[in-house]
Amino acid sequence: MYMEMSDKVNLYVKVSGEGILCLFIHGGPGEGSLDFEMLGGNSLESSMQIIYFDQRGCARSGGTVNDDYSINRMIEDIEEIRKKLGISKWIVLAHSFGGIIATNYAYKYQSSVEKLILLNSTLFMEDSLENQWRYGAKLLDEEISQYTEVNSVLEKWQYVVNKLIERDLFYKLQYNHYENYLRVNQVSNKIENFNTVMANQAFNNTKYFISYFDMTKEIFIPVLIITGDEDYAIGPNHYKNFMFPNKEVKVIQGKHMIYLENNEEFTAVIRRFIE
Repeated sequence: MYMEMSDKVNLYVKVSGEGILCLFIHGGPGEGSLDFEMLGGNSLESSMQIIYFDQRGCARSGGTVNDDYSINRMIEDIEEIRKKLGISKWIVLAHSFGGIIATNYAYKYQSSVEKLILLNSTLFMEDSLENQWRYGAKLLDEEISQYTEVNSVLEKWQYVVNKLIERDLFYKLQYNHYENYLRVNQVSNKIENFNTVMANQAFNNTKYFISYFDMTKEIFIPVLIITGDEDYAIGPNHYKNFMFPNKEVKVIQGKHMIYLENNEEFTAVIRRFIE
């Protein structure tokens, strides 16, 4: 179904499963919720009622180049969805870049959040991109220090990522197995007219690139942090900067897409936390 937000942007929303109410916030910036739903989230639906949605300017949702893509607008979208569905309180589960949105939402609307689950999530994009380009350089087995010494983190990242894509190695930042990378692409390709507005403008939004580590000190709800021990898309030690007062950390074997590649443990960890 589609929900019209207060600024007239239509968001794709789907409610599936039964049990404890949980909102899923996808990553990117600029991806969608379908691959998580089909390749990981569905394993939770026997014990959780999951609200999947595509952020504005992403995948199946509306949004043009003239719309507002600020973090604050993203937060208000989430709160509008909660109110439209008549939910008093829910669990919020976020993946990757979605962690920034989820943390900002939990900070502003803490009374609306029962628990927060951060799955392979970044709270400081620059640090995560730093991890990506450094690991990518090792995969390339190239001497690129002359280039990287004089450039910004974003420029280094773009250079290394382009090289990885040329050699069909980019998947190694997120996946252990190439076939799983293909599976996710196949799911995403099912979406006709995939909205890319958010993806195209995200790297020009400075608020997406500041650190939100300090914000975590002020979020007092229970927080589960799940991270892959080889998640170089975020950084395997990135979570150590999270300062939530009431946090539980679970390190799972795998990379960035552990909801797909280590689904059994991923599911078990979340079920223990919510129960």
